[in-house]
Amino acid sequence: MVIYLILIALLGSAAGLEAEKVGIVHMHGFWQAYDEQHHLDFKNFVEEKTGVKVHLIDAFNDLAMPPAESSITPLNVQVPAILKMVKNIAAQYDKIIAVGFSQGGVIWRAMIESWDNHNVDTFISIAAPQSGQAGIPPKYLASLGNLPFVKMAQSQGKTISEADMKLLPYDPRVQQVFAPSNYYRNPVTYQLYLTTDFFPKLNNEVGNKKEKRKQKNNFERLRKLVLIGGPDEETIVPWQSEMFGFISADQNIIPMKKTKFYKKNLFGLKTLDKKNAITKCIKGGLKHNDFPNSSEVLNDCVLPAIQDVLSG
Repeated sequence: MVIYLILIALLGSAAGLEAEKVGIVHMHGFWQAYDEQHHLDFKNFVEEKTGVKVHLIDAFNDLAMPPAESSITPLNVQVPAILKMVKNIAAQYDKIIAVGFSQGGVIWRAMIESWDNHNVDTFISIAAPQSGQAGIPPKYLASLGNLPFVKMAQSQGKTISEADMKLLPYDPRVQQVFAPSNYYRNPVTYQLYLTTDFFPKLNNEVGNKKEKRKQKNNFERLRKLVLIGGPDEETIVPWQSEMFGFISADQNIIPMKKTKFYKKNLFGLKTLDKKNAITKCIKGGLKHNDFPNSSEVLNDCVLPAIQDVLSG
């Protein structure tokens, strides 16, 4: 009887030592598809080096005008639809590593904040505008110019000034059809930004106490947050938004710890920092679309973060 109990105890200990099952779920960015080469390169590198399966989310791909679904679809439509897919994948694992590139990083943060009792251990945000987009890159301007009501105005001889273009992302018609406008956050027009429906809620700048508390608790549930970006970025304005920094109305850079998000601990950023849970990996010499499959980023930023999860 004693020997039997000892064997049971030993078997129980061995079971407890069994490695947790870990998976990686990767979301692409704006104007992209899940199977673009730099995402496939990411998947192949990670799986070869770590043995951890990478799931590339096949949803809201490429660029197509409404009513077709694509990366341009507003985020309050994308987030719940993608989260449904992600939950099915996550159910296969004890814990998952969330990876979001560019707009995909904003989508992932929104999923984490809205997902109670999630099993996301580590969130790797790659070149994502986590504090918002303060300016409009040229390729975004071109997309805005293709919106039907903008073309109609131009066909009627109406001139859209540069100042008008800076306000255009706040227009409800744009918010409802053009995803990047959902995280547009020009510091000069902050009060107008607060009237939009997606990003102010995500950042707990507006909303009811219950929802704010839920989002903050879910974000604080992360064990690690890895922020990847760099100063030669040409798409995210300012590039410091990738590090949860931002820019003031008078064009001064605001580091993460000086932002309202951090100082007021709106959604748990300060909490994670106080737990030493935030890693910043800054790489120069890289343009926006270089980040997902840069060997420097993969070896110096991504691989250590994955190994940290596996060693835990």
